[in-house]
Amino acid sequence: MIPRKLTLKNFLSYRHAELDFTGLHTACICGANGAGKSSLLEAITWVVWGKTRTASDDDLIHLGERETRVDFEFIYDEQHYRIIRTRQRKNGSTLDFQIINEQGYKSIGGKGLRDTENKIKECLKIDYDTFTNSAYLRQGRADEFMLRSPSERRKILADLLKLDQYENLANEAKELARDFKIKAEEISRNLEENKEKLEEKQSFHIAIDETEKELAYFQKKQTVNQEELQTIQLLNNQRSSLKQRYDWQQNQVQTIAKKIQQLQQEKADLEQEIKKITVTLSQEEDINTNYEQWQKLREEDEGLNIKFNQYQQFLEKKQTLEQSLQKESNDLILAIQREKTKLENLINQEKELEAIVNKTSNLEADLEKLNICRQKLSQLDEIQVQANTLLQQKQSLETEINREEAMLLARLKQLENEENNIQTKLNQVPQIRQEFFTLETRLKEIENTKNYQKRVQEKGEQRNLLIQRYLDNQSNLENQIKKLNEKLETLNQDHAVCPLCERELDDTHLEYVINKTQNEQQQIVSQSSYYEIEIINCKRELDNLRKEYAQLNQELALEDSLKQDYARLENQLDSIDDTYNQYELILEEKADLQNKLDTGNYAQDNQSKLREIIEQINNLNYSQENHALLRKEEANLRRVEFQQSRIKDAQNQLKKLAQQKPDLQTNIESLENRLENLRENSPLQLQLRQIEEEIKSLNYDRTYHQNIRKQGQQLQPYQLLYGDLQQAKKQYPQLSTRQTQIETNLTQYNQEKETGEKELNSLQEQLSSLTDYSQELAKLEQEASNCQENINRLLTAKGRLEQSLTNLKDRENDVKELENRLQETQKKYRIYQELTFAFGRRGIQSLMIENILPQLQDEANHILNSLTGSQLSVQFLTQKPKASRSKKSSSQYIDTLEIIISDAQGTRSYETYSGGEAFRINFAIRLALSRILAQRAGTRLQLLIVDEGFGTQDTDGCNRLIGALNAIASEFACILTVTHVNQFKEAFQTRIEVYKTQEGSKIKLSS
Repeated sequence: MIPRKLTLKNFLSYRHAELDFTGLHTACICGANGAGKSSLLEAITWVVWGKTRTASDDDLIHLGERETRVDFEFIYDEQHYRIIRTRQRKNGSTLDFQIINEQGYKSIGGKGLRDTENKIKECLKIDYDTFTNSAYLRQGRADEFMLRSPSERRKILADLLKLDQYENLANEAKELARDFKIKAEEISRNLEENKEKLEEKQSFHIAIDETEKELAYFQKKQTVNQEELQTIQLLNNQRSSLKQRYDWQQNQVQTIAKKIQQLQQEKADLEQEIKKITVTLSQEEDINTNYEQWQKLREEDEGLNIKFNQYQQFLEKKQTLEQSLQKESNDLILAIQREKTKLENLINQEKELEAIVNKTSNLEADLEKLNICRQKLSQLDEIQVQANTLLQQKQSLETEINREEAMLLARLKQLENEENNIQTKLNQVPQIRQEFFTLETRLKEIENTKNYQKRVQEKGEQRNLLIQRYLDNQSNLENQIKKLNEKLETLNQDHAVCPLCERELDDTHLEYVINKTQNEQQQIVSQSSYYEIEIINCKRELDNLRKEYAQLNQELALEDSLKQDYARLENQLDSIDDTYNQYELILEEKADLQNKLDTGNYAQDNQSKLREIIEQINNLNYSQENHALLRKEEANLRRVEFQQSRIKDAQNQLKKLAQQKPDLQTNIESLENRLENLRENSPLQLQLRQIEEEIKSLNYDRTYHQNIRKQGQQLQPYQLLYGDLQQAKKQYPQLSTRQTQIETNLTQYNQEKETGEKELNSLQEQLSSLTDYSQELAKLEQEASNCQENINRLLTAKGRLEQSLTNLKDRENDVKELENRLQETQKKYRIYQELTFAFGRRGIQSLMIENILPQLQDEANHILNSLTGSQLSVQFLTQKPKASRSKKSSSQYIDTLEIIISDAQGTRSYETYSGGEAFRINFAIRLALSRILAQRAGTRLQLLIVDEGFGTQDTDGCNRLIGALNAIASEFACILTVTHVNQFKEAFQTRIEVYKTQEGSKIKLSS
């Protein structure tokens, strides 16, 4: 992948930035710490793989913005591509993958984000992890491989080579082997059960013969029973016919009796109704008289209601007019009072103004004194302006000088505090180093404990599975024991039958079946006891594992806090070199500041200007006290002008008041005339008099109206009685006719009842003379039913036995099939057991590491020769002798990954090398790993990004590192390095300078 163009919008510290890689071969990304150098590289990994160091993609969006976008153009396999990835805050991401040709941009992405990411990985043949471990040497990761223990190094190398896929295959093979083992055990159990069933074949043949004999007996008995039943049924049919006629006639007599009862009840109700109507008809005259009186009162009440409505309307109009008249009258009275108040105020003002005009003594002499005082005051004001300007300049200069001195003192104090803080930190360095190494040791112990805990957990899961399998088997055995107990209870009863054919057993067969059942029961009980003991042992072992797991959990509880402390101490140790440089700079600046304060060598220009201004102020001979006294005298004389102005204003106001007074008097007289006219001859007053006349002419008496309404309410019930009377006149003839009809029907039904009872007695006599065969018929029918039930039972038993024989034939085929399946399953179990070992850590994974380490060693030494002038070399050891030989393994060696570093004096540990030497070793191994990982991914390593701390290198180390980069430059299409060291960035002709502004980070390309 060769980069061509990177465009950022609202990404991390960048608002908008564009970087063109065209023509860049070896370039340096430089800038201050925190300027955004690493953010450029994070943009590439995010746009291509969607991965960064941030916890959430929303954190990538520039502060205050809602969306970020990154466009990245690159060349891969001589084809030009572009990837565009966007992210909206809380709204998800979009991704587009395009190919660039002569026609322009063409999208080749998938249907969704995941599909498009997969297409990008297929195109580049490299994923994020491989990229970051090959082409991207990230900040703070150079020594990660070297600082780990040998076993951890081997694990890291396995992770980088993605050998975990073989571990997954080993786990899958292990699971399949376990499944096939369980399956083989289940097939074996089924095979044994089928073989046991086949042994019962002879007993089924005997049971079928016995069942056929018994079936022939009941079929013959059924034929005889059917003949007797037909004879009895013919004799009983005549009596049954006569009994049906008797039952029908009895129902008819009962029906007629019910009708007679209903008619008698209806007759009684009808008589009661006629009696009630007769009472109403007897009151006809009284009801008619009161009803007519009620109608007259209702008509008179309706007329009075009309007058009442008119009376109410007149009253409302009268009230409205009275309110309007009162309102206009009140308005005029208030207007008269306001005008009179104005007239009184005007007279009082005239008196006050006349008193002011009469005060005019000594006014001219005081005005002359005022003019003379003001001339002197004007001269002093001009001098004061000059003095104030000079005083302001003096004060400003003194403030600047004092501020400069205060800033120097504050900075000196700040430097002293920083010196003390840094001295405190430097004093703590030995203790920090000791704590760091102690934490490192503890974290290694915790990692070992975690691995052991994982093995404990796996062992516990195996025990749980074993317990569950034992419980299932035990449950099946309990069901079998229950069935066998029921079978024994049946066999111990009198006249016991065969459990299969339900045929009665003789003593020999009964004893054989009981003994066989008891033997089966004893075997099952023994097997169940074995499972019970195994479950107890497994549970005991599981309890011990749980206690051990809980204890390990307590030991691992401190892991997170230890890791945080380890990272904190690691950061503190990384910043020690910068702290020493800062300490020297502080001492130098502190001495310079102290010298300036002691000699007063600061703000020289301002001090010179201050002396000149003081001399000019003295030459003006200005006195603020004399100026203030003259100003006070002028203020006292200023009252003369105010008094003169006040007299003139009073004279003008007297003239105005003299003009306003006649108008007010005229307005008062006019308003009083309007009020009097309103009360006597206004249109409202005339309308009010007219409405009073209409009310009088209406002649409505409210008391009389209430009496009429009360009388009407007393006669109101006669309205309902009048309606009842009319209804009674209509119903009376109808009820009389119905009464006559009921009496006729009663006579007819009584005659029919008498005739039916006579015929019923005749039929009873005939039934008594005939014989009743119902009991004999019922007995024969019961015998026939029992005989049929036995035949059905025997046919069912015979069918069941024949089906059992058929099933046994199928079981013979099943036995052959199960034997073949068992052989095939056991074969697969052995295959997957072998695959579990082959894919495991001691199988193909170990072989791949053994094969790749010589390449890694040769490549690393080749790079180290360029970096150190053949001073250093590395060697990888993959096995070492065991401290003690294990009883479980005959091997005398264990797998490891130790690194031996050699120089001119011999071999020594990695920790004893200086920072520069250690960095060159780390860099060589990382670069060698990068090349090998790229080769394994099936792609060329055309881009190399080095984002490491080059500040650990001395001058010679920097030159060698630059020389090494130049030596391998021809192998890469583009090399990007990130640094803030001046010597290192000056070695590159092309620099990508990153700097921060108020608008965010910016990029400048310089050569």
